[in-house]
Amino acid sequence: MNVERRALGRFALTAVLTLVLLAVLVHSFGGATDFFAAARRARPSWVALSFAAAVMCTLLTTVRWQWVVAAMGYHLPFRRALEVVLATWPLAVVTPSRANDLLRPLAVREWVPLAAGAGGVVAEKAIDLGLLLAVAAAGAAYNGLFAWTGLIALVFLLEVFVVVVVVKRRQWLARLPLLRRRPQTVDELFAALSAMGRAPARLASIAGTSLLIRFFTVVVTHTLLVAVGAEVPFVQTLTLWPAAMLVGVAPLTLGGMGTRDAAFLALLAERGTHVDASTVLVATVGYSAVATWSFAVIGLPWMIREALTVRSSKRES
Repeated sequence: MNVERRALGRFALTAVLTLVLLAVLVHSFGGATDFFAAARRARPSWVALSFAAAVMCTLLTTVRWQWVVAAMGYHLPFRRALEVVLATWPLAVVTPSRANDLLRPLAVREWVPLAAGAGGVVAEKAIDLGLLLAVAAAGAAYNGLFAWTGLIALVFLLEVFVVVVVVKRRQWLARLPLLRRRPQTVDELFAALSAMGRAPARLASIAGTSLLIRFFTVVVTHTLLVAVGAEVPFVQTLTLWPAAMLVGVAPLTLGGMGTRDAAFLALLAERGTHVDASTVLVATVGYSAVATWSFAVIGLPWMIREALTVRSSKRES
């Protein structure tokens, strides 16, 4: 009960912070009147194109997960993988930093052992985060934002250090206070990273798919910018949006809403790009609606079905 109360309290705090930050942003850049006026001007054809790019992201995410599982020696059917990806989407709305993905292994334990599945998801996220850091650092450098470049590069090196420690110093890592009581966590991550290291072709495919997903997230955003008439050059969306996405990964708000939007506006301003901030804000908030909320609604039937299946299996056991 105490654990549930703490979880509910954290969610409430995160939700309040998200709403406050979004309200401050809307108020700071023209107010609600300008915001909704810009939203009403959005061209449906470009919004539809944005949604199509988001669909590509979801399909590629499913394929990437399949390849991670295959690198570990297991087979996961595409249809089942897609069902689970959609089933966990509604939780992305109420959890920070896509923590919902950690629930995937529970739903596919008949194909992949739970420990291996958990390690695979963590390893997948480690690869994806590393590539996002690299792309964001390169984009910041391209725009001459060297303070951002240095900070992102430092985080990238920190992640590389952690991965190397996991692979090379497994026993030492297992003795750390935070992990001493959870040796299985280290074993899971070690097994997943080692399996991918032994299959370089699979690892290259996983990395390439992550880069494609990153590209399509840029397409989602830029088509929304075009839809509302925000005059942001594609090259700036391509090179600056990854850094904004990186800020959105921080577990401060629900799904990165607010922090991601503020970061993109700050990056454009630091770059010296003159834009109508209210229209840019409509597009970046629209990214959450297209890439997260819409798939949360689509995934609800699958989430309900998975929940009923889990409840039924508990009753039978």
